[in-house]
Order: sequence, then C-alpha cells, then structure tokens
Amino acid sequence: MNTQYAYEIEFDVMGSCRERYDSWLSEQSLEWVSHPTVTTFDVQYNTNGLSPEVKFTFGFQSLEQWTTFVDSDIHRAAKETLRSVTTQLNGTLWKQGGIELSSTPSEDHEASLPSTASMTEEPS
Repeated sequence: MNTQYAYEIEFDVMGSCRERYDSWLSEQSLEWVSHPTVTTFDVQYNTNGLSPEVKFTFGFQSLEQWTTFVDSDIHRAAKETLRSVTTQLNGTLWKQGGIELSSTPSEDHEASLPSTASMTEEPS
C-alpha cells in the first residue's frame, strides 16, 4: 500500500536491557504498531553492527493521521518504554516525493533524468 508519510523511529538496544526489550516487543508492542491510523509498518535490523541497530517505519495516508498517532497515549507509552531500554532514540517524519523521469526521443529509447529540478522543503 502506498503511503504519503513515513515516520521512522531508529534506536540501539542497550545490551543490559535486551531481554526487557524483547519481552516488550513480543508482548506489548502490537497495540502500538496496529494503531488505527497506521497504514503500514516495517521493522529493519542493521546487520553490519553499526548504529542505529533497529528502525521501525510507520506509514500514514495523511499528516492528520500521523498527528493523531504521535499524540496518542499508546505512542507516548511505547516511546517511554523504548527510552528505558534503548539509546540514540530518534524519530523522523518523511513526506513521499518523486523524481520525474522522461524519455528522450531516440532510436534506443533511453530514459534520462531532467537536467534541472526544483525542490520544495515541507515544514516539519
């Protein structure tokens, strides 16, 4: 499913808290990741041992849905739990964008990027 907004939460799990994190993740995180405003959810683990170790990505169809999510008691409680067992906890909201590709009329039908592009920065 295509979403307009992605909210990424990245962090490292403290070694001494690995068991508490794993327990919370398996027993209490479902309510958080299945919040009614969340359209998609993905988790990624860094396999090369660098920071951040884990990234959660929540997808939303609108900025209003994201706002409802981050203002919810469920999200606040999940963040507090994560803060107690992680370091480098960061969240970033992304808005989907794109690059227009155009075909140049030629015999070999090569695709090319435009020579100039305008970029608009969205308020955070």
